[in-house]
Amino acid sequence: MQNWGLKKKFFIIFLVLITLPTTLYGIFIYSQTTEVLKNQVEEDILERLNKDEQNLLSIIRDVESMSSYMIYSDDFRRFFTTAEETSSTYKNSVNGIKGYFTFQLMSNEYISSIQLQGMNGNKLEFGEPVFGDEENLDEAAAGGKGAPIWSDTYKVTSGWGGEKYVISLSRVINDLNRITYPIGTVRIRLDQEKIMRSLEVKQGHYLVMSKSGEIILHSNQKFLAESYDDPAFVHWVNHGEELVHDFTIHNQDYKAVKKELSGTNWTSVVMVDEKDLVKELFTVRKSIRNMIILLLLLGVVAFYGFYRSNVKRVIELTIQTEELEKGNFSAKVDVSANDEIGRLGMRFNKMVKTIQRYIDTEYKLKIKQKESELNALQNQIDPHFLYNTLDMIRWSARLENAMETSEQIEQLSKVFRMNLNNGKTWVSIEEEIAYINSYLELQKSRLGERLAYFIFIDHQIKKSFIMKQLIQPLVENSIQHGFKKLPHQGIITIRCYQVEEQVWIDVIDNGWGIEKGDHDTGYAMQNLKERLAIAFGAPFGIQVVEVKQGAKIRLILPLLLNSQENL
Repeated sequence: MQNWGLKKKFFIIFLVLITLPTTLYGIFIYSQTTEVLKNQVEEDILERLNKDEQNLLSIIRDVESMSSYMIYSDDFRRFFTTAEETSSTYKNSVNGIKGYFTFQLMSNEYISSIQLQGMNGNKLEFGEPVFGDEENLDEAAAGGKGAPIWSDTYKVTSGWGGEKYVISLSRVINDLNRITYPIGTVRIRLDQEKIMRSLEVKQGHYLVMSKSGEIILHSNQKFLAESYDDPAFVHWVNHGEELVHDFTIHNQDYKAVKKELSGTNWTSVVMVDEKDLVKELFTVRKSIRNMIILLLLLGVVAFYGFYRSNVKRVIELTIQTEELEKGNFSAKVDVSANDEIGRLGMRFNKMVKTIQRYIDTEYKLKIKQKESELNALQNQIDPHFLYNTLDMIRWSARLENAMETSEQIEQLSKVFRMNLNNGKTWVSIEEEIAYINSYLELQKSRLGERLAYFIFIDHQIKKSFIMKQLIQPLVENSIQHGFKKLPHQGIITIRCYQVEEQVWIDVIDNGWGIEKGDHDTGYAMQNLKERLAIAFGAPFGIQVVEVKQGAKIRLILPLLLNSQENL
């Protein structure tokens, strides 16, 4: 591998470390998505099933409480024990009972009718009149000896028209003083269809099944009061340990979730068609598949772009270096960007020119290097092309309603405009501060609440001139070094003010500060000091001011009211 060319190495690294892991991970995620989301659906169904269980149990408990109330109520006891229907005692009791029943029927719409039957022959029907064979319910109630007995679903004929299915509670009412002596019976009939409407099933088919396999509640009335025709399914409902069960009916796959209704011999079940689950998962899986394809396409584009913008330029630099080794001092690298490779190309070109011109002294060489560094960021991109392109992108972002992106592009455009600035070296303080403001806004977009800044400038020095990009290296140094892993919000304060015939610019931060002995270290500080020394000389320059917290850097510059003074 040491003898491989750069193109081959780059291709292998891209394939092994980027493309292959992305593809394998995408396939793994795609294969796991269906199972994970199905489990989530099962949990959601079980949660809704628990809510339905509570609603159904609440109905059962309320109805049982009604029947228990009749044991202790004087009105009901007098009704069951009074023989004379014409007596005032009997009539008062009936009126009290009717008032109670009226309240219950208005409060609970699922109650269809209520029937009272005294051992003395007194009988009272309230609510919807129904007709049907209920002898077996009387026998079951008598066998219960005062306990509430719930029936399975059965069909009755309504006096208001048509047939309907009801569930009823039958109970023998015993004498309060002789608890084993029956004085009457009560039957409370519940409308099956209205009970179903009170539940919250939003997906699949909901049913309630008894231990015998008979359907108690179902959204489709044709299945009511019928035994379920799948013995295996009935066995799972009544005896299966798993709460979730997969089964097939008429070549259709279903997923069922069950929940026993405590205090009854009933079990509630939700059945969901597997196709319905797949439909819900299809959109998610399709999005994941498209994401994988998009990542691969972006990877290919990134590979091509990186090759064109980096690898190819390195190869070109290698070729020109070989030409230089052969003694060809006209070798030159085309510099198309100001990144590390571009700077390497520029330095290569400078090196060739240095050899050709035989620079006399080391001092002149340094001067040339500094002049080149002052112009390094200029004239690399056609300004009109850059401005027009950024403006086009900014308006595209606004049309797409990406206002934050549009504002960031606008700030970036201002930064580039100042970087290029038609080759100018000197700018007004007002322009420099506008550039710093745009730069800090871009940094704030990246760092969010971790960065805050404040800028203060005396009005009388706004139009005075300084070398451009003097403040930015100091601000960048605060962000990169002073705020690195800072446990609190980083704050930068910039103050520009006049002191006699000088302009002082203080850059203050609340970061880690500058350790003693490090005042003169760092490329940014050294470069800035040398630029100021070349441009102005003593007593102007850069000064580190000691503070208790953070760092405070002061630029001391001459007050220049005309840029021509510096030419």
